[in-house]
Amino acid sequence: MNYFLGMLKYIFKGPITNPLAFYIFGAGILAVVNAFPHLLDGNFALMAVDYFATKHLPPTSIGQVVIQTCVGSIVAGMKWFVLTPRR
Repeated sequence: MNYFLGMLKYIFKGPITNPLAFYIFGAGILAVVNAFPHLLDGNFALMAVDYFATKHLPPTSIGQVVIQTCVGSIVAGMKWFVLTPRR
């Protein structure tokens, strides 16, 4: 139960203490998720443009910042939960 509470603390407290790290991590995750369907279709140029636009260009709304930070904190929290050794 302590690892589960640690994961929840990591997910909810992390973006408050260091939001830039979770924003950058979430941008990478969303860039891969947005570009993957274009890879399956064979549109490599569109995949590269979509990846670059999602990962490297600044957000155009507050919603994008919030979503990228939330995705980054959730994925990082689950990654922490899976990779933390149990005693």
